[in-house]
Amino acid sequence: MLRENDQLRISLSPYSGIYDAVVPQDHLLRKIKDNIDFSFVNPMLKKQYCEEFGRPAKEPEMMFKLAFMKKIYDLSDVRLISQAQTDMAVKYFLDLDPEAPMINPSLMTKFRKLRITEDILEEMLRETVRQAIEKGIIKSGTIIVDSTHTEAAGQSMSTTQVLRNLSRRLRRQIYQEMYDLSSAFPEKPSETATLSEEMSYMQQLLEAIADGIETSNNQGLKDLHAHITELMASDKIKEIRSSNDEDARRGHKTPHSTFFGYKEHIAMTEERIIAGIEVTSGEQPDVNYLVALSERAKNNGVDVDEIVGDRAYVSAGNLEYCEEMGITLIAMSNPVISALADDREDDFSYNKDAGTMQCPAGELAISCSKKQAKSGNWNHSYRFPRKACNKCPQKEQCPAYRKSDTAYRITVLNEKNQERIAFERSEAFQQRLEIRRRIEEKNAEMKVAHGLRRADSTGLAAMRLQTYFTAFVVNAKRIVTLATANYPSEPSVLRNSSKTFLSLLFSLQFRRLRAE
Repeated sequence: MLRENDQLRISLSPYSGIYDAVVPQDHLLRKIKDNIDFSFVNPMLKKQYCEEFGRPAKEPEMMFKLAFMKKIYDLSDVRLISQAQTDMAVKYFLDLDPEAPMINPSLMTKFRKLRITEDILEEMLRETVRQAIEKGIIKSGTIIVDSTHTEAAGQSMSTTQVLRNLSRRLRRQIYQEMYDLSSAFPEKPSETATLSEEMSYMQQLLEAIADGIETSNNQGLKDLHAHITELMASDKIKEIRSSNDEDARRGHKTPHSTFFGYKEHIAMTEERIIAGIEVTSGEQPDVNYLVALSERAKNNGVDVDEIVGDRAYVSAGNLEYCEEMGITLIAMSNPVISALADDREDDFSYNKDAGTMQCPAGELAISCSKKQAKSGNWNHSYRFPRKACNKCPQKEQCPAYRKSDTAYRITVLNEKNQERIAFERSEAFQQRLEIRRRIEEKNAEMKVAHGLRRADSTGLAAMRLQTYFTAFVVNAKRIVTLATANYPSEPSVLRNSSKTFLSLLFSLQFRRLRAE
């Protein structure tokens, strides 16, 4: 149950005046408290609480601020609460009395899982953009787009290992909850079993315990059995690379290095305020998310008229979208990307980090041969590793797979891009392209200073939450930096004279009543 009068709480603590003495005026949390309005949190989260029943909940704004500080200082829940108990700057930021006790760290997990939904995350980001616009910080219609990657919390595995772990997890739960059912287990395959043997064993195990699971009263066991059955029926099990994190995928940083995890596709204004986010698994190509990022930035209040990015974002579809919307796309063309038409249904894409083509299964081409035709067009032939193609479950529908060849062929039409190339060689284009580095600096800040280098938890939903809170933190810091840039800090006595007076007044009144 959400209490309605939390915002009206008046402190009678005799120690309130200590904040003016021990929290410096230039402290980051004091500046954020003075320049960022968090009053939007309670109305935003009101729908997540029962209005009439249940125990009184901790104030959403305080819980939100704790989640905010978790990312600003990159701390665990336990360490955050421990630090908050003794750090006066933190308690001042939380609007708590100096002697007030802190919450149990477990409430942080409950708050994230039960109160924060995907639409709330987007609304939260929109609020920082709104405040930046209101303060006159965002003045242009330019957004800079790029992606960065985050390593998954779990380790990458083969499909065989994933199957083996899932079957072990299912057997263990049956041993704990329905031991008698374990007599129906088929014989386990050896440690050197192949993928087909592991899949066959999993099917036998699911069928052998199906009737017993139906009679079980353990919902967790039923859910696990149903989940594994669904994975096996849809063949999705072959795409999963971790039994702990089924959403993470392998992506490419360079032609010879990969990562296992997620991608954060980001749109940032020219003033370094993040205005749009898309979080995906690691194999997703950047080119597919320019439109989505632009629309998110518009929905969050930015009048987009220019998009700056790298060569991954130049495609026929993106150029057509920008032309329709009156948007100037500042990004260098890649002749291969320009040749990829939107009406293709094979889902091959150009991986700009690896500098080569990527198939729908995530494999990279190992070589490329080019030949110029009499018409002046260039024919590109990208060859994929034969061994990987033979094992691919999608090979029968793949346009690159043939008995004698594994090559994907496209034609680059240079004439079609002459006007675009001339624009990219202009001085004005080159000058605008220079601001692209700003988003790389922002990506580095989020990864190095605020923990986006590695996932806090598992799953795409948890990765979205981590990314959005990190974006909220860097946006708040940027707003504070720009809002206070032209205003020197005032002496404590002048800046908080009214607050200090009321604090001392309540303190004296409290002491008088206690003495009586």
